[in-house]
Amino acid sequence: MNDCDSCCYGFWCTPCLFGSNAKKIDDSNCVFMCLAYSCLAECGLSWLLHCMKRKSLRDKYNLREDPSCGDCLTTLCCDSCALCQEARFLKAQNAKKVFTGPYVIRPTGYNGK
Repeated sequence: MNDCDSCCYGFWCTPCLFGSNAKKIDDSNCVFMCLAYSCLAECGLSWLLHCMKRKSLRDKYNLREDPSCGDCLTTLCCDSCALCQEARFLKAQNAKKVFTGPYVIRPTGYNGK
């Protein structure tokens, strides 16, 4: 999937993409998650928060974890790449939702006039 926007967003503003993804995963507060991620990144620990949120994503969509490279290793070594992958997945899930709109039910005995 070619998604330059998500890749640029993940590379240039990783905490913001994390907050945006977290909001879509479990309706977390986007700003709080962005700030928490940023604070933990200063200590080199943002991968811990990301690993937990990635687990929530897997649980929500019933996704299996790759046994050769678990979520913790993925978020530790390739954090921004993992965030971009999640953003693309969430975008695809959102595109699958189809809004049919409200149904209009004609009252009984309606003759069209």
